[in-house]
Amino acid sequence: MLNHTTINAVDCVLAYDTHEQKYLFVGPGIDTILGITAQELYQNNDAWDQLIPKKHLAGIKSLVNNLAENNSIELSYQITTPQQIIKSITDKKSLITDEATGHKILLSTIKETPAKPICITAASTGAEHSQQFLNSLIDSQTSFLIRINTDGNYTFVNKQYLKTLGYKAKDVLGQHFSITSLPEESHLCETAFMECLNNPGKVVRLLHKKPDVHGNLHDTEWELISIVNETGQVCEIQGIGHDVTEKIKIEAEIRDTAQKLDTFIESITDSFFIIDNEWRFVRVNAAFEKVWGKPRAQLLGKTIWDLFPELINTPFETAYREARTKQESVKFMVHFAPLNKWFRTAVYPSAEGLTVFAKNVTYEMRAQEDALWTKNNLEALINNTNDKIWSVDTESRYVYMNNAYIAQIKAMTGVYPQKGEYSYKDMGFPQEVIDEWSAYYQRALNGENYTLVLESVDDEAKNPAFYEVNFNPIFASNGEIKGVGCFAHDISERLKIEQELLSQNKRMRNIASLSSHELRRPVASMLGLINIIDRENPNNPENKQIIDYLQIVSTEIDDVIRLIVDHTFTGK
Repeated sequence: MLNHTTINAVDCVLAYDTHEQKYLFVGPGIDTILGITAQELYQNNDAWDQLIPKKHLAGIKSLVNNLAENNSIELSYQITTPQQIIKSITDKKSLITDEATGHKILLSTIKETPAKPICITAASTGAEHSQQFLNSLIDSQTSFLIRINTDGNYTFVNKQYLKTLGYKAKDVLGQHFSITSLPEESHLCETAFMECLNNPGKVVRLLHKKPDVHGNLHDTEWELISIVNETGQVCEIQGIGHDVTEKIKIEAEIRDTAQKLDTFIESITDSFFIIDNEWRFVRVNAAFEKVWGKPRAQLLGKTIWDLFPELINTPFETAYREARTKQESVKFMVHFAPLNKWFRTAVYPSAEGLTVFAKNVTYEMRAQEDALWTKNNLEALINNTNDKIWSVDTESRYVYMNNAYIAQIKAMTGVYPQKGEYSYKDMGFPQEVIDEWSAYYQRALNGENYTLVLESVDDEAKNPAFYEVNFNPIFASNGEIKGVGCFAHDISERLKIEQELLSQNKRMRNIASLSSHELRRPVASMLGLINIIDRENPNNPENKQIIDYLQIVSTEIDDVIRLIVDHTFTGK
């Protein structure tokens, strides 16, 4: 086995068996430097690698994988601990062979150092080979890497920097850094340069625009740090930068989108709020403040159950807890008695909490209730009449029928009509009846409003009946005709009365004719005879003859009266 006496227990040293692919020893202090425990590293070989920026990890691994036996290499780079702390470390790696097992063991000695640029140096006989990998690593970076001397002149630029700005190395090296800066932002670069000179080891951050050779501007983000010589004097300034043009553009779009979202959230009439996993308000909009009567200053950071205890044991609490437990959206509508309001609510869960939209639909619900009440009363009224009421669509399919109409069709056909069926087509009517009613409907569908008197049957006994039928076009809100409404009123009794009145009028005319002709003559004769009676001498023989004539005339009057009576009551 590995001779542990070669390991100084005071240092943070790690021993890794490359054959077994596992750590054999993790020295104390690992958690202080890397922010991970020895146990985590034993359980997960990649725990250390996950702390190294991906842009450097591949190059570091390449150098380590090509490390020759009994050679060593020293690496300086930055890590980000699980606690999100950025640290600079020095990592010296050596490759040896365990005499007992023959396995190659990679020893790592790490220590935290002041912030310094990424640096990789090789030792022993592998130095030249390692330098080749170092150069390859530098040139393969997508980041910018530059060095500037204390006079501000470029001493090194990597390929990515030249490629992005379109320069040749000869155009930049030896030139002052201001040649790649905008004149209006040169003071930013100068300030950062002086801060690096005056603060060795301090990482100075700089964000500014750089023009390329074509005049295009690139937003760049830099980390600058001074490099000191063996005497501690600043000899160069090294910078690692990135082209963040697209990043800034995306961030601007995100801010714009967020602003639009904020505007939308504040402008909507729905109550909107977000609560975290501790049931605390994270955000509310103006509509929520208005409906619930509390300003957001009293809401944010407070627990919903403490502020609104009236929600407990209601469908609101049930829905919120269900959405959180199942991580599924929940939609519901409920009447909230304390506010006497109806709410249509949608709850959307996330890992951070719940987002809730609650729309006050009290007006709509009351309007629906009123509409339902009106509909029920209207249907009751419509079904409480013997008049037949129905409507059809543009294809002559039944849309609505009242009970009286349904009963009549049942009496005519023996089958109850159904909504959606073709009027007069599916009931076994003769083709001429179907064609007749199709023509009636079409007239109304063409926009005509008219009335017809039609004969039908009114009961199971097939008794004839006469109906006055109104055909009315039904218009949509856009003015388009969408159907026909029909109203049929039974006028059989009215027609019967009218017929009787006509007959009576005829009889009266006959009576008048008889009165004016047949009755007037004998009456005139009787009046004439009465006038010639000798009232002074009743025994006058002529009176007897006159009385005989009066008897004859009276019989004629009686015959005419009998004739009038016959015309009056029998119509003969």
